[in-house]
Amino acid sequence: METLTFISDSLAQVQLRLMATCDGLTQEQVLWRPIRGANNIGFILWHVGRSQDNIARALSGGAPTLWESEKWYERFEQPIESPDPGDKMGLQSLAIPDLDVLTGYITAVHTRCMALLQDLDPAALDRPLDPAQPERKLANSLRHQITHKNNHHGQVDYIRGLQDQTWDLPPGTGSVLPA
Repeated sequence: METLTFISDSLAQVQLRLMATCDGLTQEQVLWRPIRGANNIGFILWHVGRSQDNIARALSGGAPTLWESEKWYERFEQPIESPDPGDKMGLQSLAIPDLDVLTGYITAVHTRCMALLQDLDPAALDRPLDPAQPERKLANSLRHQITHKNNHHGQVDYIRGLQDQTWDLPPGTGSVLPA
């Protein structure tokens, strides 16, 4: 299997599972926190989307993020320069939109990322994202994106399981991508 196919398949699998986990969530579940100050599902989804949007910007060679170009910040009712996706304390002050907005953004970003990967020359994986940091290669960022999105999917699974102990991933979202 080629490296780019493996990366694309991995991102597709975690996207499938994340969206399956979100299916049927109520806004109350999206906003619920296990304890005060903990992340809720909405925050996690926002963070995952913004992070992958930044990876897509790197894949595109620096084109604007969908947050900017498609004005997702307006749908989120947030400023365009909202806190960095890693700024947990700053983000906790922002309103979380409806699940449809959250999953719509993640789906749009995922679709863009997949299209960019399809057109990527494998040699580009060794390209530094920033000439000032030559050790940070595109391949490293994509590997991080796979583990990052998968880790946060696990958090969403866990929070959903805390809310409903009978909940489990829907059939067809197991270890193998559907054909």
